[in-house]
Amino acid sequence: MKNNMNYTKKRNAIVVAIIFLAGILTGGRILAPKVTQIFSSDEIYTVTEVIDGDTFRIDPKTRVRVMGINSPEKGECYYLEAKEALKNLIEGKVVKLEKDITDKDRYGRLLRYATLLVEEGDNVLVNDYMVRNGFAFNYPIPPDKHYRDLFNTAEEIAKRENLGMWAECDYEENDDSDKREVDSGPSDPNCIIKGNISEKGFGMTYLVPGCDNYKSVKIDTRKGEKYFCTEKEAIAAGFRKATNCP
Repeated sequence: MKNNMNYTKKRNAIVVAIIFLAGILTGGRILAPKVTQIFSSDEIYTVTEVIDGDTFRIDPKTRVRVMGINSPEKGECYYLEAKEALKNLIEGKVVKLEKDITDKDRYGRLLRYATLLVEEGDNVLVNDYMVRNGFAFNYPIPPDKHYRDLFNTAEEIAKRENLGMWAECDYEENDDSDKREVDSGPSDPNCIIKGNISEKGFGMTYLVPGCDNYKSVKIDTRKGEKYFCTEKEAIAAGFRKATNCP
């Protein structure tokens, strides 16, 4: 154990010496990615392609889903404007990616908060920018909630100031969650137990026919929600029975 501690101290001393020497050789300019990799879990990348208003690539095989928000889907009002806004903001530029709790979604995309790094001026939290300017909805999905209050405030501002899609589209203030959710129904007609993930912090619950709001709850598989054949399956997947069920 003592040898391991000595080795760690020596390694850290060497790392600090290398950084100091690099600062001298470059006139005090240290490359941020190298420092970040040593001292932080955050990651810095160049955006290679914007796919839509909430998804981009950092290399040909890696897609990043901007978490905590949801921009209009293809075919929906303001889809092209949202995509163009994100493209103008970050494509070809350097961003810092920050992880919350969930690493990837069901499509294998990295779930991250993205910050545009600006040489002169303040850095820009991309997630907040898209919501605050009316290019995306606030879209919290537990357990990831680090910026939940910030994004909620950003959406309220965009609505109040009638920005972006709130001026151009028919997204009613009290009904936008229904417009964002998609329910294609169960793939098996015998599997009708709904596994729902609350956006209001109530966690993962399942509903059976007869629950008070069973018919009104939509199951959006993009959020990790799903249909189950039995209550036992739902419980095994981490869902608990909704309190409004018999």
